[in-house]
Amino acid sequence: MNMIDTIKTRVTEMPMLSFVVSKLLEIIGNDSHSLSDVVEIVQNDASLTTRVLKVANSAAYFRGNPISTLNRAIAHLGEKTVVDIAVGSCTHEVLNSPLKGYDSASGELWDHSLCAAIAAREIARFADGSVPPDLAFTAGLLHDIGKSIISEFLEGNVEKITRWCDQKKVEDYLEAEKDLVGTNHADVGYQIALHWKLPEPLCAAIKHHHYPNKAKQEHRPLVYLVHLGDVLAMMAGSGTGSDSLAYKIDPGYQDYAAFGKNDLSEVILNVQDQFAKTKNSIVESEEVQ
Repeated sequence: MNMIDTIKTRVTEMPMLSFVVSKLLEIIGNDSHSLSDVVEIVQNDASLTTRVLKVANSAAYFRGNPISTLNRAIAHLGEKTVVDIAVGSCTHEVLNSPLKGYDSASGELWDHSLCAAIAAREIARFADGSVPPDLAFTAGLLHDIGKSIISEFLEGNVEKITRWCDQKKVEDYLEAEKDLVGTNHADVGYQIALHWKLPEPLCAAIKHHHYPNKAKQEHRPLVYLVHLGDVLAMMAGSGTGSDSLAYKIDPGYQDYAAFGKNDLSEVILNVQDQFAKTKNSIVESEEVQ
C-alpha cells in the first residue's frame, strides 16, 4: 500500500462526529436560527448538556446564582460559547496530539487552531456580515485538521522542507508536502471533512485556507476569514512548528474584509483575551466524565 492509499485509510478510520455536533454545525451557518434551536439540539446529548451546565457555573461565568437548567445555561453563556464547547470538546483530542512531522509539541496544533478560530471570528467584524461569526470560528478551528494525519508521513523531513522553503525551491510549505507525500494537509483535511459530512462551506474553508482565491465565489468570504485568522494566529506566535509563517498572505482578502494594518494590534489583543477564556471553558467542559 502506497502513502496516498494509507492516508486515505487513516481518514476513513477517523471517528465520526456525534449527531448533535453535526446538527450544530448545520445551523450555525444559518442566520435565521434561534437560541431555542440550539437548546433543542443540545438537550439531546446528556454529556454535552452536563458540559454546558458545568461551564455556566464555573468561576469564569458564575454570577452568584447557580444555573440548573439548560435554557438558562445557554442564555447565560450565549450560543457562541456553547458551539465553542461542543466543537472544541469533540476535536480536542485529535488536535492535541503532537505533530512529529512538523516538530510540533503536543497541544500546539490545538492552541493554533483555537487561536486561528478566534481570530477568524474577530476579523468577521470587519467583513460585510455575510459570514456568521460562529461559522468563521468553527471553520478556523478545523482548518488544519489534516495535519493530524499527514504529520506521520512527513517525519524525518523537517530540515529538508525548511531548506526548500528558504531556498525558494517550493512556493510554500504546502507545495513541499505535496512533493514529498503526494498530497498536503489542506487536501487531507478536506477528505476528513467529507468523511465527517461537514457542510460545504466548512469543507471549502479547510481545503482552500492557504489559497482562498481557488474557492468557489460563494465560499470565498468565509475562506478568506479563515485564511486571515490562520496567518494572524501565526503572527501572534501561535503556530504548529516548522511550517509557521511559511505561507503567503493572499491580498485578495481586501475584497472581503476591511481589515488594515492599523487594526492589527487591537485584533491581536482581543484574540489573546478571548483565547484564554475560551480555552479554559473547553478544558473545564472536558473534565466532565
